[in-house]
Amino acid sequence: MKTVSLVQCESYEQELLQEKLIQTLVNIGFDLSSLKDARVLVKPNLLTGVPREKAVVTDREFFRAVVKIIAENGGHPVLVESPAAMPLQRVLKKTGYDEIIAENNIDVADLTETMVIHNDEGVRFKRFEVATAASGADIVFNLPKFKTHGITYITGAVKNLFGLIPGLSKAQWHMRAKNKDEFSTFMLDYYGAVIGDLTKGKEVITLMDAVIAMEGKGPRTSGKPRHVGAVLGGRDAVAVDYIATTLAGLDVSQAFTVTRAGERGLGAARMDEIEMKGDPLSAFTIRNFIPVKKSGSDIPLGNFLKNLIVEKPVPSKVRCTLCYQCMEICPAGAITKAKVPGKGSVPVYDYQKCIRCYCCMEICPEAAIGLKRGKLQWLLDLLG
Repeated sequence: MKTVSLVQCESYEQELLQEKLIQTLVNIGFDLSSLKDARVLVKPNLLTGVPREKAVVTDREFFRAVVKIIAENGGHPVLVESPAAMPLQRVLKKTGYDEIIAENNIDVADLTETMVIHNDEGVRFKRFEVATAASGADIVFNLPKFKTHGITYITGAVKNLFGLIPGLSKAQWHMRAKNKDEFSTFMLDYYGAVIGDLTKGKEVITLMDAVIAMEGKGPRTSGKPRHVGAVLGGRDAVAVDYIATTLAGLDVSQAFTVTRAGERGLGAARMDEIEMKGDPLSAFTIRNFIPVKKSGSDIPLGNFLKNLIVEKPVPSKVRCTLCYQCMEICPAGAITKAKVPGKGSVPVYDYQKCIRCYCCMEICPEAAIGLKRGKLQWLLDLLG
């Protein structure tokens, strides 16, 4: 049985958060004394630099509470994260993390050096390049934000570890694993390498920020913040994701990074495999949590039909600032600069090249990229 702690936490008020996080650690049997003199890697979700109220990243107060607990118990917290396109220092400043780092003298890991990890049991992918800094820790604290996700249905504890892969390399993986099925296979092959090679023999603790989660068109700024009022924790990232998905009332069968992880023996993906501690699911009233709308991007189609049936990303002439982060991250090279720079101009998309990974939407700091339905999208609606 895998233990998952679920406790109610209504706000990001520091004293309350620290109390709930300590309760979570106690619930899962984590010995706080093990933090003494330990180098503790802290991995939040810092997807991009956006205002706190958007609920895109692990809340800065959640991070603050965790690093204070580590420091007060004699540990040395080290932040590790590699945003997809925006430089880390810029993300830290925009999210307010920089002040917490300065106030608490927290080290920020150097991500310029990389190392290779392996998963010989991988279904399709067996070799991965990650930040070397991720290997130099005694304990790992994984701090995901619970959100919906356009490709993997939900993003939480398992997918948060994707951030150990350096910046733009993430986009290359989207090119190699182009749809939900392939990307989920990649994520689980990669997750197997993380727990079986990179962090083997180390404590890996997940503390999930679900105080304010995200629903709808997650995981980026197009999604909507949703108050859930929960902190989850456990040593099994798959089990934590299972309970979080169930708590939100979402369809776990659609979360391949959970169900298929269970089938592979990478974690607990059924209620009868999980021992819950803290507050019961019945203590929460989460109604009508909005999932990502069904997409046609997983249907194998030629380019012609793809452009008729599958939603395509389209930049807004009003909101776009021509920062071109979308162009930098695009794994297919489908985006080029505006033909006539100036007000009302937008990047140019080649939809014959576009693989519909929606990385551009995920990274856009202005939420300036929306989805336009294909002319025959109604066919998909009938199938759904």
